[in-house]
Amino acid sequence: MHKNLNFIVECYSCGLFVKKDLNSKLTQRCPRCNSKLQVHKRHSKDSLYYAISAILLFGILNVYPIISLNLNDTQLKTTLIGTVLILLEQNFFLVAFLVFFTIILAPILNSLVIIFAFIQSKTKIKLFTKTLLHDSFYFFRHWGFIEVFIVSIIVTYIKLIGMVSSTKFDIGFYVMLVYVFCFYMSNRKFEGKSVFGE
Repeated sequence: MHKNLNFIVECYSCGLFVKKDLNSKLTQRCPRCNSKLQVHKRHSKDSLYYAISAILLFGILNVYPIISLNLNDTQLKTTLIGTVLILLEQNFFLVAFLVFFTIILAPILNSLVIIFAFIQSKTKIKLFTKTLLHDSFYFFRHWGFIEVFIVSIIVTYIKLIGMVSSTKFDIGFYVMLVYVFCFYMSNRKFEGKSVFGE
């Protein structure tokens, strides 16, 4: 006799098999040991919306400067791509590559993987294998360090306050904060188990 095991979850503490309560949104507990049962959520559309928002904000982020300095009556402004170009001009090739990969490339590719995974799960279009999307998602998620870049900008800002005439965060900095929020939420809401069948 064939039984559908999609509605059964195993308790990791005591091994009891429990039927999922699909009507309740509360955390389900094991009736034997009272441990929380791990219930896999469905792939949320929110992760798609956040990923699209993150990519659009990333485009805006490269138009507006992040920080402005006034040094000896000279106005200095820089964007995210401008940071990489300055590092290349000063022959810091390895640092420029690391900044480019961790701050620009990995977050963009992470958001694109989420978008492609959603498209493939909802349509018949199969551009990439599930294995490739799965591996790419976790690889780029762990290599995206844009939040570290924000912390370094804040530290630089604090250090430069007494050294230059005027230092201020520009529009790009505030766009970057919203971008990091969207990027984080797209990863937080993404349910790999429902998409990749892990």
